[in-house]
Amino acid sequence: MTVAVQKVQGSSRSEARNAILDAAEVAFSEAGFHGVGMKALSKRAGVAQGLIHYHFGTKDGLYEAVIERRAVSITLTRSELLKQIDLSHPNAVRSIFEAFFQPPLSTEGGGTSFARVFALLVNGDERDRALVRKYYDPSALEFIEALQVAHPAADRETCAWAYSMALGLLVGAVGRSRRPERLAGKSGPDPLETEALVNRLTTHATGGFFALSENQKT
Repeated sequence: MTVAVQKVQGSSRSEARNAILDAAEVAFSEAGFHGVGMKALSKRAGVAQGLIHYHFGTKDGLYEAVIERRAVSITLTRSELLKQIDLSHPNAVRSIFEAFFQPPLSTEGGGTSFARVFALLVNGDERDRALVRKYYDPSALEFIEALQVAHPAADRETCAWAYSMALGLLVGAVGRSRRPERLAGKSGPDPLETEALVNRLTTHATGGFFALSENQKT
C-alpha cells in the first residue's frame, strides 16, 4: 500500500469518526444516554453500525469520547489562559473567572448541542460523575489553587465553593436559552453576545467569591 493511499484511508477513517461524534453529540443532547440507540445513531451519522463499534466499542465508549473531545479542548484552552494571568495583580480573581467562562462559551465549547450534554453531565448519574472526575476535576483543581494564590485570605473550602457556584452559573448560561432576556422583557432572535455574557458571569462570580471570602468564618 502506498503512502498516498494510506493517507486517504486515514483521512477517511478520521472523517467517519468525527461524523459519528458529531451525530452522537446531537443525539445525546436530545435524548440523553439511555435514549440513544446505536442503530438509529448509525443512520444519523450515515455510517454502518459496525463502524461505530470499530471506533468506540460500546455506547459507553462512544459517550465518553463525546465528552472527552470537548473537555480536552475546553480544559486545554482554560489552562493556557490561566497561565497568562499574573496572580499577584489586583484584578487576578476576575481574570481567573474570565478564563473559566470563556472557552465553553466559545467555539471550542461545542455550541447548543454540547451545552445540553454538559448540563446533563454535571447533574448526572455515577457514569457522568466519573467522567467529570476524569476530564474536568484536574482543571477544577488548577482554578481552585489559582484563586487561593490570587486571594490568600480565602481558604480552600471557600475557593472550592466559589468554583462550584461559578460552574452552576455556567450550566445555566451555556445553553443560551434567552430566558434572562425574556424575563427582562427584551425580544429578538439573538442571544447576548459571548463577550457580554462572559462579562456578566465573571462580574457575578467575582463578587460572589469575595463575599464568600469575607464571610467564610461565619
